[in-house]
Amino acid sequence: MDCDRSVVDRSSATILDASPDAILLVDGTGRIVRANDRVTDLFGYEPHELVGDDIERLVPEDVRESHVADRDAYFDSPEMRPMGASVELSGLHRDGSTFPVDVSLSPVTLDGETFAVAVVRDVSQQVALQTKYRTILDAVPDAVVVADAASGEIIEVSQQAADFFGYEPAELVGRTQSALHPDEDRYRELFEEHVSAGGAIFSQFPDGSDVYAETKSGSQIPVEINAYVFELDSRRLIAGVFRDVTARKRREEALERLHTATRNLMRATSTDVVATIATKTASKVLELPMNGVHLYDDEADALVPAAWSPEAEAVFDEQPPSIPAGEGLAWRVYRTGTPEVYADLDEADDALNAETPFRSELFLPLGDHGVLLVSSTAPDAFDTTDEALARVLAANVESALDRVEREQALKRQNERLDRFASIVSHDLRNPLSVAEGRLALARESADSEHLAHVERAHERMEGLIEDLLALARQDEPVTEVRAVPLAEAVEACWDHVRTAEATLAVETNRAVRADSDRLRQLLENLFRNSIEHGGDAVTVTVGDIPDGFYVADDGPGFPDDAAALFEEGYSTTGGGTGLGLFIVQRVASAHGWDLSVAESVDGGARVEFRDVDVER
Repeated sequence: MDCDRSVVDRSSATILDASPDAILLVDGTGRIVRANDRVTDLFGYEPHELVGDDIERLVPEDVRESHVADRDAYFDSPEMRPMGASVELSGLHRDGSTFPVDVSLSPVTLDGETFAVAVVRDVSQQVALQTKYRTILDAVPDAVVVADAASGEIIEVSQQAADFFGYEPAELVGRTQSALHPDEDRYRELFEEHVSAGGAIFSQFPDGSDVYAETKSGSQIPVEINAYVFELDSRRLIAGVFRDVTARKRREEALERLHTATRNLMRATSTDVVATIATKTASKVLELPMNGVHLYDDEADALVPAAWSPEAEAVFDEQPPSIPAGEGLAWRVYRTGTPEVYADLDEADDALNAETPFRSELFLPLGDHGVLLVSSTAPDAFDTTDEALARVLAANVESALDRVEREQALKRQNERLDRFASIVSHDLRNPLSVAEGRLALARESADSEHLAHVERAHERMEGLIEDLLALARQDEPVTEVRAVPLAEAVEACWDHVRTAEATLAVETNRAVRADSDRLRQLLENLFRNSIEHGGDAVTVTVGDIPDGFYVADDGPGFPDDAAALFEEGYSTTGGGTGLGLFIVQRVASAHGWDLSVAESVDGGARVEFRDVDVER
């Protein structure tokens, strides 16, 4: 269709030349009617060189045929409408080079003829930026979803995100980000909250429940999302970096169950019980069903199986074999104390059995006690989480075995002390009683200054027996604790040790929670010490302090090295046992009391006990 080109020129010149973009006016046959000066910068042609030529002159040859079809379809449309920018198009420069462009079309009617106004913009920089952006996007190891911060519409995803959610990338673009979660409404609120905050890292909703992503197949995966808001091409976007935390949650849950199992380990009373709990924990808590504990046996000079799982027994058709000293990987781990992990035992040179049915194995030392073995008949069966959890279990088992060993040693020591106390109480006291009776008979027939020395010797022996019996009980834990009225306990103890001239002052009406027998030992030893050093006329005072009580006297007081008085065997008198104040210190320590010494108001000795559980 022909028209008055001068009219077209006059009508369009102002608009075309004012635009910063290259603008071409194209008629229905595809001929260029007018071009503004910007086409020279973009395509290398002067405007008059293009007028009258087909628009396909500016299109790469390999796409001209499809371009003609698209152009004809546009003009043949019953309603020609404006078309927004079409990206991923190319322009052809005069020198033969191509470059990316976007083109927007708008219909215009001049003197009854319809034209298309094509606005062409070079987007080389944007494409380069997007290419760089895409490269960075796909380089991130986690799934990345980029969405419009206002609408939540997904505009870009990394290949990792497509793989994570089980979609093709194109299937995700255009969806809303909240659609990737099982609870869209809750996630939309969370999304909007983090958009307004500029982004954050989160894996839970405000109520503490976990955030899950939903894949195309409908499976739900716990995720941690790093949301980051940024600007690109004057558009506010939000990038969500999705990280699968299934392994982390499994580890956290296993650690929680492992914590519970550890409490059982710490209550075990024998090495066999510890080993049994260890194998059950490895099977049920850590989901490592094929395992066993080997403990060192001095008589056999070998690592002997102490406990093993049914799955391990099934492999051998009986209990696992012992591991002789110096042989195999397990013995090496036992001697070096260094864990070893094998993804494939076929590649190990030092395996105890070259025909072992196991392929993967964790060898974990248990200190001087033995090793924990975790096995599988499949190669590469253990991941880093399995290894980390097994190491934690081995450390806890080692601690439990150490505790059992200490308690068994303490039990043996207490048994020896009990035998010693029995000897002191019966085998020494009986002949001492006989000697005291003979002394009384001797004084009836004759009196001698030598008998007084014998009596003092008997008294010293009696004191030693009392102190030794008290000392034998000091390693026993304080278990029988009750509220003991302090004044009553003080007066009862005073009746047992006082002399005619000594005086007692009681300035307390509170009760203390204590083992009454041990408290009696403490008070009697302090009273004896005051009388021994202060004389028969000493005054002893027992009173309150804010968090405990004190025992004071008006004697000569403590020497400068008062702290040494509470050490075992220390005495300032030739006839002392050196055990009295040591027993006082041990009783206080057994109750958890803090003992300190000071000078009394009368210049004598004052012993204070703090951190005492008192009752008013």
